[in-house]
Amino acid sequence: MLTLMTRETPLPGGSRYFKVVWTGGKPPRYWVILSIPFLAFCLVWVLFKVFFWRFGQNMPDSMHSSARFFYGRIYYFPALVLWMHDFGLFVVMAWIFVLGVIMAFYRKMVPRDS
Repeated sequence: MLTLMTRETPLPGGSRYFKVVWTGGKPPRYWVILSIPFLAFCLVWVLFKVFFWRFGQNMPDSMHSSARFFYGRIYYFPALVLWMHDFGLFVVMAWIFVLGVIMAFYRKMVPRDS
């Protein structure tokens, strides 16, 4: 995690006279534990979105069981890929909300030194 060689890690927000920092000087351990899989999920979700069309087949089989009308034809996709395509954004938004709520409750405003 990025720390800027100070006692306190700054957070977004603040003003000219105050800055917003974590209450303990660094984020809580469970926030870090939640944020690392969040970044991994975002990477997988973006890769599924970019390469979505490559997962489709013209004929269904045991793995490609979910149908979707795509480019004027019916293609069959794996269920996980189709779920990520349809609902991945909602999972990302909910995860960002949870991390933001944690940030909102574990912060404090301290006066700026300069």
